[in-house]
Amino acid sequence: MKRDWDLLRKQLTDIEEGRDVLADIPDAPKWTDDLTWEAYDDLAKDQRAIEERIAGHLELLIDSGYVEGPQVLRGADNHFAYGSSAPRLTMAGHDLLDTMRSTTIWESIKSTARTKGIELTFDAIKALAGYALKHALGA
Repeated sequence: MKRDWDLLRKQLTDIEEGRDVLADIPDAPKWTDDLTWEAYDDLAKDQRAIEERIAGHLELLIDSGYVEGPQVLRGADNHFAYGSSAPRLTMAGHDLLDTMRSTTIWESIKSTARTKGIELTFDAIKALAGYALKHALGA
């Protein structure tokens, strides 16, 4: 899975606003008589890829200490199970979201990182936020 900072930003915002952070995971496909095995298998692979992307990013936020509450458990077959606790942002999660919240600042952070050849990491985002804010304020 490739890290998607826009998805992480969305998940932090969803948690802060009390929305279901896993709501975009589609239900597993149902077998019907009008589906071939190949068509069903393709639908199942698509569903698992979306689930892996969304749950995997939530797992990153939990493991990094930005979100507490839920558990994301990854099985040997790469299927996911979820704990039932409601997610909440930690203080570090709120700080990270505050850094990423403004669309203007967020786009500036991403653009600056691309221009300077800097990979986005949690630390790079924090460092580039000050730079982006200075430019936004015309300093």
